[in-house]
Amino acid sequence: MDPAAVQEMITAALAAAAAAAHPPPAQQVAAVGVKLPEFWVSDPVMWFAQAEAVFRRANITVSFTKYDHVLMKLPEAVVVSVRNLISTVQPTDLDAYEKLKARLTASYAKTRWQQVFTLLRHPDLGDRRPSQLMNEMLALLPAGDNGDSTLFLGLFLLRLPVSMRDHLAAADLNTAEEMAAHADTLWDARAGESAVSAVSADVDAVSIKSPRGDNRRSPSRDSRRSPDRRRQGGRDGNRPPRRQTPGRDGGRDSGSSPSLCHYHRMFGARAERCRAPCTWTGN
Repeated sequence: MDPAAVQEMITAALAAAAAAAHPPPAQQVAAVGVKLPEFWVSDPVMWFAQAEAVFRRANITVSFTKYDHVLMKLPEAVVVSVRNLISTVQPTDLDAYEKLKARLTASYAKTRWQQVFTLLRHPDLGDRRPSQLMNEMLALLPAGDNGDSTLFLGLFLLRLPVSMRDHLAAADLNTAEEMAAHADTLWDARAGESAVSAVSADVDAVSIKSPRGDNRRSPSRDSRRSPDRRRQGGRDGNRPPRRQTPGRDGGRDSGSSPSLCHYHRMFGARAERCRAPCTWTGN
């Protein structure tokens, strides 16, 4: 054999051995850069969507490698539930990941009827923004259902406060996106009004607090009237005239005489006491 050919074969063999011993940097990064979240029992479909995004970023395409990463993120109860599948999967299987994904999705994903019932029982708006409520309800729609349907928009409206519901119904919006945006505008305006009302209430509470910290009743309308008007109210017809005390003669006001004592001015002939000086004729 030609010595040059032998040397070429030896060089090629050494290069292949070196490549096997030292993989390219991209493969090393892919092997250690995969970080999946813990498995979401409540929504395995969205969990697998996120996992596959991680696999794409890490350039992982081998099915069994994906299977290993997923298996390491399953809780104990979930692993036990798929024990029979795990015991049959082999490293040489070309669809190990696909089998595990199909089993977990079938076991833990909501059926379309479960999604419908959850949507019908969905809680009201509460302290969330309307767009957040809309996104939660859209996520519960079965695949293929349109979020712009009149029935779905009606279910959304039922979970809003009455005043906001009336505004949105009058606006005659046709899509979920438009309705969520309009509802957010109303929500922000209402939140601003609530904040102003709360500040006004605090100011009123502070204004009627005494220096010692005791709460006093707010002044009545009459007490806030000007001194002149209060005086007029006392002297004019707003107050009933002072009741006259009949004198001894039964008709005249004995209280008009300054020489009578206090008891005879007040009670006339019915007075049981008298205090000098007093000009009452019955003394």
